[in-house]
Amino acid sequence: MSAIAFYTDDMLLGLMSSDDEAAFSMIYRRYWQGLFVTAAKALRGREEAEDVVQDVFLSLWRRRRELKIEGSLAAYLQTSVRYKAIHYIEKNITRRDYLVMLANVAASTASMTAEMQLQLKEAQQTIWETVGKMPPRMQEVYHLSRHEHLTHREIAQRLDISEETVKKHIQHALQLIKTAISYNPAALSILIYCAVFSC
Repeated sequence: MSAIAFYTDDMLLGLMSSDDEAAFSMIYRRYWQGLFVTAAKALRGREEAEDVVQDVFLSLWRRRRELKIEGSLAAYLQTSVRYKAIHYIEKNITRRDYLVMLANVAASTASMTAEMQLQLKEAQQTIWETVGKMPPRMQEVYHLSRHEHLTHREIAQRLDISEETVKKHIQHALQLIKTAISYNPAALSILIYCAVFSC
């Protein structure tokens, strides 16, 4: 085993700042798995999690010469992954099950201020009310897709409609929710933050 494997994180960061690729590889191997688990938990998907972790390590390498980390490297990388995950969810809010996940985030009184809890409840209420105002068939399609996790084909067969109709219902439903919550960006940010940081 290479002697570099026994280096502390500070030693590896020092070597990495001098363009030492072996030191960077050791940091990567040391932390990749834990960061992937964090990202996968937040994003509910393997590919998305891998992309986020790769972005964090790419940023670490690009900033290697000017990087100043206060505290532990492990904590720095975990926080970086969580914030990258937040950015990813914000960008892809209508993809996958993010809106459903956000609607069901549970607020812990221990880690949230009263104002944050209020904003969280307001944002969730907005999502539920928006779904409640959808036409019955759209509500049904949305529920089967986002809560029962049926495929477009399965929904189409169950409701005796075309897959294209299912797709349009889901796209329209997600757009309605996105529009509704966009009027309260602070609350949406808290929802995403709580989902990723497990408030």
